[in-house]
Amino acid sequence: MLNAVKTKSIHELPIYQKIIVGVLAFISGVIIFTIFPPSAADWRATFGPVSSMFLHPYSINTFNYPPWTVLLLYPIHYFSMNMGVAIIASLNLFVIGLLVIKRKGDGLALFLTLTSYPLLALIANGSLEWIPALGFIFQNGWGLPLLMVKPQSGILAALAWFMAAKNKVLFFIPAILTILLSFVIWGNWPAAMLASIQFMNNAKIGPSMVNVSPWPWLIPVGLGLLFYIIKYKPASSEILGAVATFCLVPYFVPHSLIIPFALLSVSHRRLSILFWVLLWIYPVLTHWAVFMQILGFH
Repeated sequence: MLNAVKTKSIHELPIYQKIIVGVLAFISGVIIFTIFPPSAADWRATFGPVSSMFLHPYSINTFNYPPWTVLLLYPIHYFSMNMGVAIIASLNLFVIGLLVIKRKGDGLALFLTLTSYPLLALIANGSLEWIPALGFIFQNGWGLPLLMVKPQSGILAALAWFMAAKNKVLFFIPAILTILLSFVIWGNWPAAMLASIQFMNNAKIGPSMVNVSPWPWLIPVGLGLLFYIIKYKPASSEILGAVATFCLVPYFVPHSLIIPFALLSVSHRRLSILFWVLLWIYPVLTHWAVFMQILGFH
């Protein structure tokens, strides 16, 4: 009787093979999204134009993020708009998948994450969840400036990183240096960012129109989670911190849930299956007419 051939998981591959697999996965994503480009409204309207506005990002009225975001987007401005859409979609897919793999997620965790509604909504919108996800991959003080780009994506998870850090003072050095340098390069950017937020509120565009935050009803839950994390330091502090963030921020959009869902898929298999279903029920209920048309009913 022949012995079954054991297939190596990606966790068991040598580092050079992991790099090759990663590069091929990213390039494949770019090719696929070039052939089948998502609408990527956020990229086309905001992030794409901003990527070429290194010193004046707030000249794009809909840009309301910290200015160092442009540092990460600037290289993409050398490509066409459509190629930029493909690159940003592939980055989102690649970095979120890498986060699951980095946390030792299995095939099911990867499947649930990459087929979840938040991930597909993220690709469709062309947003920047890959940046805070990269912060979760660092999982230390260097990840904090990345989380600050989109704090609503789970910045309170950094509390777990802080508590695990050997040197608590050095933990904040990357964030402090980033902020100080940002004032040197971009001047009084907080005022410009607040003006951008005010513009979007007055124009009734952006997050305020698709806000799914339960704020302020879950503030007690968020505060309770923070108390629990600080007092008992559970092993699940990171994901609890991410959940606490969503209880305490005044707005977030559906694709902002992709990072905590990715963490959940790794740590709680059955619960992640339940949330995978629930997250797909949301677009079905909110866009029922569209789904009926897809099924052939008019």
